[in-house]
Amino acid sequence: MSEAAGKAGVAQTHAAAGVLGFTVFVCGGSVMVYQFLVVRILQRFFGSGLDAWAAVIAVCLAGISIGYFVGGRIADRFNSWRVLGLLILAAGVLGSLLEVLAMWAGDALLQIDAALSWHPYIAAFIACFLPNIALGTVLPQAIRLQARQLEHVGATAGRIAAMSEVGSIAGVVMTAQLFIPEIGVRQTLYGMAAVLVVLGAALIAAGRKLAMAGLAVVLFAGAAGADAQILFQDYSAYHHIVVEDQGRERILRFDQFIQSKMSLDNPYEGGWEYKEYFHVPMILNPTIGRALFVGLGGGTGPKDFLRDYPHVEVEAVEIDPMVVDVAREYFHLPDHRRLNVVVQDGRAFLRRNRQPYGTIAVDAYASGGPYGAYIPYHLATKEFFELCKENLTPGGALTFNAVGQYGGLNASSIRDINATIRSVFDVVYVFQAGTSWNTVFVAMKTEDVERDPEREWPNGPWLDQHPLNGQQLRQLTEALLEHDFLSIDSLPRRVAQFSRAHRFHGGGDILTDDHAPVDTGGRR
Repeated sequence: MSEAAGKAGVAQTHAAAGVLGFTVFVCGGSVMVYQFLVVRILQRFFGSGLDAWAAVIAVCLAGISIGYFVGGRIADRFNSWRVLGLLILAAGVLGSLLEVLAMWAGDALLQIDAALSWHPYIAAFIACFLPNIALGTVLPQAIRLQARQLEHVGATAGRIAAMSEVGSIAGVVMTAQLFIPEIGVRQTLYGMAAVLVVLGAALIAAGRKLAMAGLAVVLFAGAAGADAQILFQDYSAYHHIVVEDQGRERILRFDQFIQSKMSLDNPYEGGWEYKEYFHVPMILNPTIGRALFVGLGGGTGPKDFLRDYPHVEVEAVEIDPMVVDVAREYFHLPDHRRLNVVVQDGRAFLRRNRQPYGTIAVDAYASGGPYGAYIPYHLATKEFFELCKENLTPGGALTFNAVGQYGGLNASSIRDINATIRSVFDVVYVFQAGTSWNTVFVAMKTEDVERDPEREWPNGPWLDQHPLNGQQLRQLTEALLEHDFLSIDSLPRRVAQFSRAHRFHGGGDILTDDHAPVDTGGRR
């Protein structure tokens, strides 16, 4: 062999190594991109809690494991660039079907009431099991193609496996930081699928000199059939957000679950009944000057406070910037000098806050799963409620909305939240909405209040006797209505709707940062 031929052979070997390194990098990244995307798509049906993540991770790992096994057999039998390219191309084509299959599976499973805890696994299996098998075959084939000498197999396998993991890390970071927040789920999905198809076609062409320039992927732009009543829908980093009009009512959905409602005839009407309990702290202490809402939704609470209490500065903290944009554009959240909206996690915001509030209303829910919408666990623990109390002025109150009912839906979570709030606050009122499953806790901070006879209620907080009964709360509310301090005529009736949790305090566990199973339906 001539020196020139030898150099050419070395160059060809290095080029092949570079191509294989790039291939496993891209395929390793696509595994994680697909994993994140299938969670985002399935969120509208099963939520973003531990159940959904566990299902997707388990199915992806199972698919990759089978892919490793099958890929090893294929590598020993064929040791072919063409076969490698075909399987990568298949991973791209199958990936392009991921959203369609996930939507079909989610819709079908919503009609089935049996084995609810297994629904996320079934949907994830239908959506992404086969693409992960195809991607799993890449690593053993790449090792077999690159390994030329037995004594260097270990180093070759380690190098290629490391490159695959680096690709996975890049896939995680890029998906979380760029693809989902900036590009969107659907565009990322089809873009990733297209990259795999092009890569697979190029490997086939390089291995067999075949003309593959005409390959194309059929991309599914969305769910079949457009609903003329849908005004907006898009994936954010946290939800699939839908705004739709039904008759004379506008509805905000996160995934399949309604988060807010508004009358098209009057933007201040048509909301959920439980929102009226956000006004109870103002009944107990009409002198409150600052209010914080943790969780924005359609902005019902902040809008009402801006309308009803001209002396109150209103702040809202919302983790999802797309929700803020939707509330402003579709639910008439005003750009008001007394309203400040902050895009941040509610607990992180409170940890950095330096100016206390007279009332803090927590109504923050993640996408609902088969057990209903759920509270992010870090917003339902003793440590969080202590943080809320630290951020309240003396005589202020925390309002906390929970989906569930004492003795009914999510009963264990309601009992646990009841026990946890009472471990922090001495005065706690618990109300039950009459037209929904919402239980609302109102906890008052009575410590460090300067008792001044000249500043008694309504010129200060009501502190003479707690807890007040329904009749006493009704009398206070009616007095404020008569003086036009309140504008919601139904409030006197609402404040007498006590939950059973108001009278029965026992039977619940205190939730802590170490153990708070509220994001799994309260199950143990």
